[in-house]
Amino acid sequence: MAAAFAERWQSCAFQQTDYAKEKIYSAILSVIVSSKRPHELQLNGNQPLLKDIRLNDQDVAVVIRALRECSDITLLNLSYNDITGSDGAILLSDALQFNRTLKAITLDGNPIGRKGGIQVAAMLQVNRTLTTLGLARTDLDTDCIIAVATVLHGNSTLECVDLTRPLLHSKQEEPTIHISKMLQVNFALRELHLSQHGMTDTGMEWICRMLKGNSTLSHLDVSGNSLSRDGAGHMAQLLKSNSPLQVLDMSFNRIEDDGLVYLSDALCTNYVLQRLNVCSNSAGDPGLCQLANTLKRNTTIATILIWGNKIGEPTCNHFRSLLETGRLKATNIDVKPYVVDGITCLARSEVQC
Repeated sequence: MAAAFAERWQSCAFQQTDYAKEKIYSAILSVIVSSKRPHELQLNGNQPLLKDIRLNDQDVAVVIRALRECSDITLLNLSYNDITGSDGAILLSDALQFNRTLKAITLDGNPIGRKGGIQVAAMLQVNRTLTTLGLARTDLDTDCIIAVATVLHGNSTLECVDLTRPLLHSKQEEPTIHISKMLQVNFALRELHLSQHGMTDTGMEWICRMLKGNSTLSHLDVSGNSLSRDGAGHMAQLLKSNSPLQVLDMSFNRIEDDGLVYLSDALCTNYVLQRLNVCSNSAGDPGLCQLANTLKRNTTIATILIWGNKIGEPTCNHFRSLLETGRLKATNIDVKPYVVDGITCLARSEVQC
């Protein structure tokens, strides 16, 4: 498939008289030829093959042609380019309305803004093939988030949605409330990223309340918000009900020791969660030691991330013990112990995804 497509695409490139278009055709050809996954079209602007090129609105027509020429492409990565909502996102959304082969599209880092976001939401009303949608850092506003949440009420195919860092200026948390209500009725979504939404404890309460009736969402990212111990308390109540959540990211909030104690207590009776990220939450030894003690009882959690908190010697000793006894694998925790003058310390370590 890739060889035949590359041959056809090379012929198209030779027919171009516009140097700029010829450059885009050649760039796409180089991506196709070098790809080890023939069903993926990786045109993200931060990859080496496109280091001198950033796709813009005019180039979207070429990308659309590539999708038509090769109907076997199931993943399109356009992240970190210069596609805006004025023309590029509109063209792409129109083309995807009736596309029946593409399963995943990533637009992360493109400034599509309000116009583009509304167009993507309109496309989702018609498209019933996409399972993964990446809209992180695309300058979506409140209306865009609400539009996407509204469409997801009736969408039964999307399984993963990334809405990281929209541009929200209201403190009323309307987007969070709309997303929460969507989660109450959507039973297709399995992964949701709500990082950097300005979410407060009130928003977390809405999310957790509506998730109690949800049986499918297994990955929730609420990192980089404004959650305190009360937000962690709401999440703890949800975890006690053994919700289907397997991955929970609450990093870069401020749940502190009390919040970590709430989560630890909930994990004593939760046997579903497998990965927990509580990095940079202003927690100290009381909360971290409580979490370590819980892990001795809870055997379901396989991956834990704690770096960026106030790690003292008691915490170091507890997690060193968890590693030495084999309760945690060194590749599944973001710290590793070392000893200096008889005192145990923890250094940062890479974690396998």
